Amino acid sequence: MKKTLLAALLSITATSAMAEMDHSKMDHSKMDHGSMNHESMDHSNMNHDDMDHSMMSMEGMSDVGMPATGAKPDKVVHVVLADDMTIKFKKEVQIEPNDVVQFVVMNVGKIDHEFTIGSAKEQLEHREMMKKMSHHMHDSGNAVTVKPGKAKQLIWHFHGDSKVEFACNIPGHAEAGMIKKVSL
Repeated sequence: MKKTLLAALLSITATSAMAEMDHSKMDHSKMDHGSMNHESMDHSNMNHDDMDHSMMSMEGMSDVGMPATGAKPDKVVHVVLADDMTIKFKKEVQIEPNDVVQFVVMNVGKIDHEFTIGSAKEQLEHREMMKKMSHHMHDSGNAVTVKPGKAKQLIWHFHGDSKVEFACNIPGHAEAGMIKKVSL
């Protein structure tokens, strides 16, 4: 009887000691976070200042979303870039917030064109940067430059600002009207 009582008492003491432990100095990097139930956790008093925000500066990140390379798209949109300085969708499609969209971008013209996704402010900044570049061939997370008669693809996850601009920011092209605006 004494052994059973002693075992129960030790079990209760160890359990309450573990519950009251200070976990703030633990090395959490070795924990298996995949099996945790994050919905039941209280994140309201977390200090976000020390968190790693490196994803926030990922190439192509935008106010309107982010690259989704390798993701399964919800929709496929065929984009036509032409020398009459237009960006057209072959079929009009309704893009919704949180959609992952695969853009198949075709240049049917005789000169290079670019397809960039961003907010109006980001497009203007990109346009100014392009004016300073000696060559305009570059692909990034939110942009592809397409040679005449060629096609490229871009997969994008829309979240954030609902006012989206698609533009060709090769100098003079957007100024000539090569911008398509949509609201999600």
